Amino acid sequence: MKILIFEWRDIKNPKAGGSELYFHELAKRWVGQGNKVTIICGGWEGCNKEEVIEGIKTIRIEKEFSQYLLSPFAYFKLKEKPNIIIDVENGIPFFIPLFSKPTKILHIHHIHKNVWFKETWNGGLKNKVIALIGYFLETKVMPFVYRNTKIVTVSESSNEEIKRLFKKEAEIVYNGVDTNKFKPDEKSKTPEIIFVGRLKKYKSVDVLLKAISSLKNEKIKVYIIGRGDDEERLKKLRKNLNLKHVIFKGFVSENEKIKHLQRAWLAINPSMIEGWSITNIEANACGTPVIGSNVPGIKDSVIDRKTGLLFKYGDEKELAEKIDFLIKNKKIRENMGKEAIKWAKNFSWDKSAEKYLDIIKKVTKQ
Repeated sequence: MKILIFEWRDIKNPKAGGSELYFHELAKRWVGQGNKVTIICGGWEGCNKEEVIEGIKTIRIEKEFSQYLLSPFAYFKLKEKPNIIIDVENGIPFFIPLFSKPTKILHIHHIHKNVWFKETWNGGLKNKVIALIGYFLETKVMPFVYRNTKIVTVSESSNEEIKRLFKKEAEIVYNGVDTNKFKPDEKSKTPEIIFVGRLKKYKSVDVLLKAISSLKNEKIKVYIIGRGDDEERLKKLRKNLNLKHVIFKGFVSENEKIKHLQRAWLAINPSMIEGWSITNIEANACGTPVIGSNVPGIKDSVIDRKTGLLFKYGDEKELAEKIDFLIKNKKIRENMGKEAIKWAKNFSWDKSAEKYLDIIKKVTKQ
């Protein structure tokens, strides 16, 4: 089976996130079963134009956004045509049906909709135009172009959004977690809280900072792990709120990230929307409860009052109250940690890769 994946970034991209991890974990397992997998994606300054990563042939074309225009040329240059193409939507898809014949799958982690405006609306006329175009392409053009295409997503919430937009069901293939790496270890002696993810406006890390400020408890160490274009604004907010106990770690190695997740008393996910949120399950696998906003994706990966707590999106007061409650109630927090470990064991990259490959075989009738 020859599988071609069009996606925004690949696993080595400095801005890679959950979507890139998802397809890298699946693709390397497909390769291990004798399939050929090629990824066509955007590059970055100084990157290799072609590279084989754990058996996955990776072709990088230009930088973000321009790759959408150049992807047809990269496709026509391929010496071997695929049996199937997976078109990964990250705000907008590559509109593969407009220029290719092989069977296709549209993969949607989540419908962005208002994320377009959260990220770009306050950035001047150019960004407003980008937001309007992106919103139009995703909500109007995409459902028409992909009306006859199989859709795969990662959560029940995303499937509900897809049903509203496309008037049809998607197949659900969950994210996985490597419980050999992400596993419990000794917790810190004093309270530690962690956020892991890209620093984007829609991730709403400012809600966490305001909640921490209202607690006025400098014994709580808060680690912000990740980079992104919202970092400068968040660091200014930290300074204005005088949050010396909030530490921006930037990009860290996988091992260091795991150590932080293991030591943390709580992981916080204040995002306005997620497809699923791999970091929630990674935290759970380390025995760390998650407090997350009650929004699509997060409410799928966090079982309220069992593996963590949910709060109303954007409500820093409620978030502060729930952080304070779990820090002060050790027994409840530890019970949630135990339930979180059990919950995380339901999610395996091997199972997800097998299920996705079964969908591919059905679609291609192989």
